[in-house]
Amino acid sequence: MFERLSGYLDNIEGFLIASILAVASLLTLIQVFFRYALNDSIFWAEEVVLYLIISMSFLSTSLGIRKGSHITVDVLKSCIPKSCTPIFVCVSAVIGIAFAIALFYYGGNLFLNTLERGQLSPALRMPVAVVYSFIPVTALLQIFRYCEIIYSECKSK
Repeated sequence: MFERLSGYLDNIEGFLIASILAVASLLTLIQVFFRYALNDSIFWAEEVVLYLIISMSFLSTSLGIRKGSHITVDVLKSCIPKSCTPIFVCVSAVIGIAFAIALFYYGGNLFLNTLERGQLSPALRMPVAVVYSFIPVTALLQIFRYCEIIYSECKSK
C-alpha cells in the first residue's frame, strides 16, 4: 500500500517541483530580458516567482523526507548500537509527525483566517490564502512520509 501510493506521490511531487522550478526560471529570464533589453518590466513577475519558490520549498519537504535528505543528527545515530537504530529512526519519525501535526494545525488556521479576511496579493490581486494552502497540504504529505518510514522500519524487523 505504502509503496504504490509513495510511487505515485514521488512522481506527482517530482513533476510539480520540476515544473515550478522551470516556470520560475523561465519567468525570471523573461523579466530580465524585458527589464534590460526592452527597458520595461512585467509588474507581476517578481511576485509570481516569489510564490512559486515558496510553494516549491514546501512541496520539497515531503520529498526530502522520503529521500532522507533532511538534516539529521548523524553523530547521535552513529553513537548508538546498531540494534537500537530502528528505535531511534522511529522516535525521530514520531517527532517529525508531531511537528507536521503542529504545522498542519497552525498552517490550516493561517489559511482559514487569511481566506476569511479575503486578503489579496499586491500585484496579482489573487487570494493570499492560495499560497498559504501549501502549508497544511505539505504537512499531510510529511505525515504520510514519516508514517512510511515507521512502516518500513517495522517491516524490516
